[in-house]
Amino acid sequence: MPPERLPPHNIDAEQSVLGSILIDPDAIIRIAPFLRPDDFYREAHATIYSAILALHERREPADFITLSDELERRGQLEQVGGAAYLTTLLNSVPTAIHIEHYAHIVERNSILRRLIDAASRIAGLAYDAEEADADETLDRAEQILFAISERRVSRELVPIQEVLRAYYERIGYLYAHQG
Repeated sequence: MPPERLPPHNIDAEQSVLGSILIDPDAIIRIAPFLRPDDFYREAHATIYSAILALHERREPADFITLSDELERRGQLEQVGGAAYLTTLLNSVPTAIHIEHYAHIVERNSILRRLIDAASRIAGLAYDAEEADADETLDRAEQILFAISERRVSRELVPIQEVLRAYYERIGYLYAHQG
């Protein structure tokens, strides 16, 4: 009997995304439009990323101190591994330059996990199809797959408010760091 296979994931890429943000809090601007907390395989990483997004929404930097405080206020700091784990994340990557590449790895694995889940649900529908109409079963299977592809399409469509906010933040950052 073959060993149980783990769903696609890349813990190193997840840690690199979070570590990159801790090194350069402005790096969140480059990945927030497409990377979501539920894209992370490890629940602790999803929790940390959610806290980072909350800080970003409030226009606060997501550095070690502010992130630790945010997680502490939410009662989640110890759940994610404490300040020691945040330090590990901070030291897991030397630079934030490649954050988009790391984030796309996390996103790709998330899509693959969703496809595996969808395939399992579609197989269940097919096994139970004896009682249901085949056309109805096919429609339900299409809806399951459409939900996955719809997420990718909606990711590419960004509300104008987010686009303008990102540009204003980028302009503000460039103005503040003219050197």
